[in-house]
Amino acid sequence: MFPFAGRLELPDAIPAGELVVFEESNAPLEFLAAGDTEFVLGTAVKHPHDLVLGYYCVHTSSEALSRSAKEIQRIGERLRAEEKIDGAGLQRVLERIRVGKLVTH
Repeated sequence: MFPFAGRLELPDAIPAGELVVFEESNAPLEFLAAGDTEFVLGTAVKHPHDLVLGYYCVHTSSEALSRSAKEIQRIGERLRAEEKIDGAGLQRVLERIRVGKLVTH
């Protein structure tokens, strides 16, 4: 849940600009808008497989994350050769895509 204007109470106050992530539950979400409030509430069906989280991506396996990282590196090197990105920018991207975290059920 993300209030982008106003404030929600769950019962603790959630100010505008603060992201709240709920644990998995079958319980109803009960909250109160404190005055004029605008917010986004997102839900999703749980993925049936373990996931590997990269810095900016989600994959179904470490191998898929590795393939993706190699492709991003290939594109980055091409952009660097074409002088559309500098070496420092490419390095920052490569550092971020190499991190992966397994998420299991």
